[in-house]
Amino acid sequence: HALTLKGEKRLADGYAFSANYTLSTSRDDASSPGPTEAEANMPQDVRNLDAEQGRSSFDHRHVLVGSGTYELPLLRNATGWQRAVGGDWRVNAIVTLQSGAPFTVNLGTDNANIGAGPAQRPNVSGDPNLSSNRTPERWFDTGAFSLPAPFTFGNSTRNRVVGPGVANVDASLQKEWVLENGTRLEFRWEVFNLLNHANFDLPNRISFTPNFGRIFSAKNPREMQFGLRLVF
Repeated sequence: HALTLKGEKRLADGYAFSANYTLSTSRDDASSPGPTEAEANMPQDVRNLDAEQGRSSFDHRHVLVGSGTYELPLLRNATGWQRAVGGDWRVNAIVTLQSGAPFTVNLGTDNANIGAGPAQRPNVSGDPNLSSNRTPERWFDTGAFSLPAPFTFGNSTRNRVVGPGVANVDASLQKEWVLENGTRLEFRWEVFNLLNHANFDLPNRISFTPNFGRIFSAKNPREMQFGLRLVF
């Protein structure tokens, strides 16, 4: 189920923008034909597939993506070398804000005595998601989970905990020169993750291991590149 909203302004007066917002929810009993970083995608009890119903691993509840371009007014009316150097510059940007998707907490041992496998889950009491003060050292309440009695399955559902979201800004500075016979020379300075915001990866989701609930990695930091393209 989803609701999508979109706003757009076409290029006029030197600028244009587009923004898209999606509010959605998705549920299933397996989100992929094989294991992913979020879950094993295998039932812990093959005789109780109803217990596998939960939020999909790709269920990002809120997604906002905006993009825009702005033609800098510097030396717009100049001629000659002044315009060739300082005129016709354009700034582009893409902003992505996305809430976290869920992941499954699993056991690392064969508690139910059904054979080795990655799908068994612990017991959980209450909501393990922290409403505030989430840090890479403690992303969720690991104390909410406990070991089931021997030879039993845990009551924790699939994708019970919500992972980190994404906040990212990509930007570029662009200029184009029109040469002879329609040939164009384009210069671009592109910066990815402009604000150098830490977008964390998923925490350790294997319960009762030494680093349970801790995050040790993140997605790419700020990167930039320069490009020169000749179109003929």
